[in-house]
Amino acid sequence: LMFVSARTRECSRPLPVTAPPPPPPPNIQKQSNLLTDLQNILSTEQQAGVVTLSVDDRGVVIALDDKLCFQPGRADIEPAAVPMFAKVAQVLGQRGNRLLLEGHTDSVPIHNAQFRSNWELSTARSIAVMELMQAKASIPAQRFLIGGSADNAPVSTNSTEQGRAHNRRVEIVVIDAVSPGSVEAQHPTAVPR
Repeated sequence: LMFVSARTRECSRPLPVTAPPPPPPPNIQKQSNLLTDLQNILSTEQQAGVVTLSVDDRGVVIALDDKLCFQPGRADIEPAAVPMFAKVAQVLGQRGNRLLLEGHTDSVPIHNAQFRSNWELSTARSIAVMELMQAKASIPAQRFLIGGSADNAPVSTNSTEQGRAHNRRVEIVVIDAVSPGSVEAQHPTAVPR
């Protein structure tokens, strides 16, 4: 005769086995790997405050402060910024994502011999970044989308010099997923993924 108590039965029951969590969706994993690669190669620039990396619903966003990249009112990339752009281009050249280049300005109006407005200046800066990335990493032109937002997408106030400095930037958006209404869906490319 064997005596089994309720406590013995509890101990002899097999413990429930829980499945490991599922792997992250491929696009999250790709973003994470890209973000890690960019953080590794741009750590010095991030510490200096000239590059900010983030992720939004479009993909990975590389925001480049214009104080290193451009002279005021100009769209020529400063020689000191070329190595930074070359590093970014090398990483992005290894991927097939579309790249949205968005120029942004502060709200101070511009009108000089080269640019009639902040719209022209912000777009010209995006084009200059594209041309440099093509030269440094042979990224095909069909991967690029060019945008100029002038002063219409500020990240800070335009009432102080520090705020205006934050607003003057070029963003490289590494477009990740194709979803209805996304820039990628509106501007498809033949570049294989």
